[in-house]
Amino acid sequence: MSYQKEISLIKFYVAGVLQKVVDRARQVHGGLGMTDDTIISFFFRHERAARIYDGTDEVHKMSVAKRILQEYSGRTVR
Repeated sequence: MSYQKEISLIKFYVAGVLQKVVDRARQVHGGLGMTDDTIISFFFRHERAARIYDGTDEVHKMSVAKRILQEYSGRTVR
């Protein structure tokens, strides 16, 4: 049993949540959130890498769409 669709959905969702959380934390902390002295700046610098590391959001969306089409049609989609 392949869980590729579920894994792609989870990666896409978690990376998006991370981006929103880091952005809100930066907003709350204002200018201090931009300095290298806080953990928020570390997460800000690395959250984009989390979205790209195992494929971009677009790649995950396409993977999920193909799997859904395969399930719906019962055929292999290229």
